[in-house]
Amino acid sequence: MRRFKNGFFRMSSARPLRIIGIGAFFLVWIAVGAFDRIPGPSPIPGLLELKFTVETNGQRQNGTIYLSGTKIILGQIFDLSTQQNLTALRAGPPEPIHYDIKALDLNDRVPRGKPGGKLVIVEFSDFQCPYCKQSSGPISELIKKYPQDVAVYYKHFPIAEIHPLAYKMALAAECARSQKASAFWFFHDGFFSDPPVKSDSQLREQVERWSDQQGLETKKLMTCYDKGEQASRIESDMADARKIGVTATPTFLLNGEFVAGAQPLETFERYLKSK
Repeated sequence: MRRFKNGFFRMSSARPLRIIGIGAFFLVWIAVGAFDRIPGPSPIPGLLELKFTVETNGQRQNGTIYLSGTKIILGQIFDLSTQQNLTALRAGPPEPIHYDIKALDLNDRVPRGKPGGKLVIVEFSDFQCPYCKQSSGPISELIKKYPQDVAVYYKHFPIAEIHPLAYKMALAAECARSQKASAFWFFHDGFFSDPPVKSDSQLREQVERWSDQQGLETKKLMTCYDKGEQASRIESDMADARKIGVTATPTFLLNGEFVAGAQPLETFERYLKSK
């Protein structure tokens, strides 16, 4: 392992490391055999600290490890005389991460609500996710209360490992959209309001029935569905999700701020009123 003459690990910069996920920090360290940053003084004389940044669940959190000679110390420093966590005080509170919505693929995505509204919601969702269904109610209520102020964009993030029909449901909704834009939201609302389907055959019957109800070319839609002709749109959405660290559904970008998990109406209203 590379070291300075004084026994400390060789570092090359005073800037904190930027890590996505705490596990990645240790993977990087193991891979390169040493850190590449200069440690600084810590609250304890003779002990150096190395700062790094973890980005997870839409937040940026500063972290610290301590160095003593050839030893790495993982933990936190408490001052018993003041009852303070010195490590936490020096790190500061987590900071929300803001993302540029324009960098996402929203081509041909038809928003629900008012395009260019004060609050732009990008939702990464899964049609078989119960928590996504839970969030659909507050979002619908939000749009009804503020029809001129809110725009909602839906992005697919089907989690096939636990929701085996979610990807096919996303395909069905996109094949419907390819014929009529409003049909996407008809399928969206149906998936979140109707009793959940439990098999491929039930889903197929449901898709054909909704296609007829929307006046779509059902044979064409089913060909699109069977051949996965809209798969590229779903894959693009999933790529966007991975790019910003989405790991679960629902996850929202509220005017660019990452918010994970099902949210009540009050959360969306707070972001709207803070605009």
